[in-house]
Amino acid sequence: MGIIQKIRDGLKKTRDSLMKGLRRMLGTFTKIDEDLFEQLEETMIMGDMGADTAIEICDQLRDLVKERGITDPNDIMGLIQEITTGMLGEDEGLDLSTKPSVILVIGVNGAGKTTTIGKLCHQFKDEGKRVLVAAADTFRAAAIDQLQVWTDRSQTELVRHAEGSDPAAVVFDAITAAKARGCDVVICDTAGRLHNKKNLMQELAKINRIIDREAEGCAKECLLVLDATTGQNAVNQARLFQEVAPITGIVLTKLDGTAKGGIVISIKNELNIPVKLIGVGEGIDDLQPFEAKSFIDALFDRDLTASEEKPADAENIAEDIEDVTEDVNETVEDVTEDVAETVEDVTENVAGTVEDVTDDVAETVEDVTENVTETVENVTENVTETVEDAAENVAETVEDTAENVSETVEDVTENVTEKVDNAAEEAAETVEETAEPEPEKKKKGFFSFFKRKK
Repeated sequence: MGIIQKIRDGLKKTRDSLMKGLRRMLGTFTKIDEDLFEQLEETMIMGDMGADTAIEICDQLRDLVKERGITDPNDIMGLIQEITTGMLGEDEGLDLSTKPSVILVIGVNGAGKTTTIGKLCHQFKDEGKRVLVAAADTFRAAAIDQLQVWTDRSQTELVRHAEGSDPAAVVFDAITAAKARGCDVVICDTAGRLHNKKNLMQELAKINRIIDREAEGCAKECLLVLDATTGQNAVNQARLFQEVAPITGIVLTKLDGTAKGGIVISIKNELNIPVKLIGVGEGIDDLQPFEAKSFIDALFDRDLTASEEKPADAENIAEDIEDVTEDVNETVEDVTEDVAETVEDVTENVAGTVEDVTDDVAETVEDVTENVTETVENVTENVTETVEDAAENVAETVEDTAENVSETVEDVTENVTEKVDNAAEEAAETVEETAEPEPEKKKKGFFSFFKRKK
């Protein structure tokens, strides 16, 4: 398969999404007016060409339409192709003019740095170049081992240190070794630097200083690897990396897996950084040098899709049906996503309402429980107080009664005692009287008369 066909196939999703969307939109207009330009600008922005780039393209379109007196909306696509080709400018390949030449590969984790290095090693090896790789990504676990696998496949040399060691020291040793061994290219891997991690970005600046000092006079490429599937986020990454590294080119990976290939134009137009390599597949030969003309031809694909230049044969009709089917499928997917989002929102609202009602019920139950508890406590206190008062009254009554009974018993006892005593005395007296015999009368004797006389 030729390079042009690989690029064409790799850009199929972008072409189907962006270019067919533009053609479909232009087909709804019968004249060129400001509404057309507004719709065109919106379609480009949605296709990840970037707001600034979309505005600039539309401004140039206005000028060309006015300058050339164009009135047919169908001629707009040709003008867009002309403008975007001019934005991409001349092709710029890798500068490998010295021996050794140094390539510094940077970018966030997951963008495809390790895969890009492996594919570059393979290509350079096929060209007869001697390649040495510096495993300067010492921060990420297993990064060095992954790079070792790629270098083993391409039979290239690898300079590595222990995990966690100084990345700048690895680069220093690699450049020194490349000079001693007569290597043609030194490729330096770096950590997946997050642009909000200041210390990692400073380390990147340190590596650049080492390269400038140890490889002075050598050709140097600083390639930023970007994942095309991230769209405009990739452009933002490029802006931030540009602040700490002299980026000479972009490697745009995973173009075959996204409909956001328009960011190629956005990167070149907004940042003035050339795209030097593009990844249009997973194969080891699918990392291709970027050619602006081939890219634009593949993106617009006018030879295959410009039906106004072809008779409406069965093949074209089949393609139109396929396009409509894809559009319908995309619309169904969008509607499905919208419905899913709506259902999710409704579910969240219902869940929130249920949660609020549950909270209110719980609060009400808690309040009622507190009130009932307080009432029970109050009633218990009142009953307790009443029982205590009654107990005190009963105790006092019992005490008073006991005292009265005691007094009565004492009185009765005294009365009985007195009566018993009296009765006893009387009985004793009676007994005593009964027991004493009456004295017998003495017989008057003879001398008694004389005794009385005396």
